[in-house]
Amino acid sequence: MTGAQFAILVVGLWVGAGLATMLWMARQGHRDPLWLLSAVVLGPVLAVIASERVERTPRVLVADDREAASAGRRALVGVDGSPESQAALEAVLDLLPREASRLVLAAVVDYDAADLDWRGKQGFAQERLAAARRMAGERDVVCEVLAGPPARALVQCAEQNDVHLIAVGRRGRGLSVRILGSVAEDLVRTAPAPVLIVGASSPAVGTTAL
Repeated sequence: MTGAQFAILVVGLWVGAGLATMLWMARQGHRDPLWLLSAVVLGPVLAVIASERVERTPRVLVADDREAASAGRRALVGVDGSPESQAALEAVLDLLPREASRLVLAAVVDYDAADLDWRGKQGFAQERLAAARRMAGERDVVCEVLAGPPARALVQCAEQNDVHLIAVGRRGRGLSVRILGSVAEDLVRTAPAPVLIVGASSPAVGTTAL
């Protein structure tokens, strides 16, 4: 092996270790693009930083007051601004009785946006929630902005609000799902209530999480 080949191998291993750590962090809810630069520069050192930096528990950033809900049905809808998310909300509005029910609308941002929101993700999340609230009309609605991995944050929100149904849009294909995972699939495995998965142009698909 020549000196140049050895140098290329070392650089490849260095960057590869950093990228592997970055992908793990992304799955844990840290998705700021600056981590890509850190992965290339810091390499395996990023793993040491990540062990101290990565958060373990989703948190609520902004939330309406949780007044006592009625004895009716309660549903949680994940809101991300996509056509699939809107279809999920529309499906729940059709299913949920207008009276004696509560609708919880939740938007999830990554942990980095919770701490240093240089791209304005929290503001965008609140705008999407405001639009969803308008769609809900006069219903009893609670809005929350959460930070963390989407599926884990929604599960925690569902438990705290004691919901009877969770609805999300079906999103993601190909490499993004293989690397970061499917929110809908994670919810089906871990949710404390039945999960409704809705496509943008297909009928709603109900799947019960056991």
